[in-house]
Amino acid sequence: MEILTRFNVSSSTVPVQHILHLKTGCTYMGDNYMLVAGEFVQDPAFTTFDRIVVPDEEAYAANCLRINDHLIMPKGYPQTRAQLQKLGLPIIELDMSEFEKQDGSLTCLSLRF
Repeated sequence: MEILTRFNVSSSTVPVQHILHLKTGCTYMGDNYMLVAGEFVQDPAFTTFDRIVVPDEEAYAANCLRINDHLIMPKGYPQTRAQLQKLGLPIIELDMSEFEKQDGSLTCLSLRF
């Protein structure tokens, strides 16, 4: 906490109960948009964001990436894609089926700087 105070930055925690980890159920898409699924749909930690709700049957698609002005998402989730298209950014779909079998997703496979 000392380092956060020194830089005038705050922090908070978000309990994770039913999923692997936080990014499995929510991803920040930029411009105040948060992609949320499952237990995070009504979580008070995300009330200040414009939430894009991922349908339960497409929960895996809650883990996407925004890189510059492009959205990268797993292939095969048409309802989530339709909602993301409303953001007006180009969407790149990637076949993540083999990684999904092991609970791996886009943010797990990414090093972003």
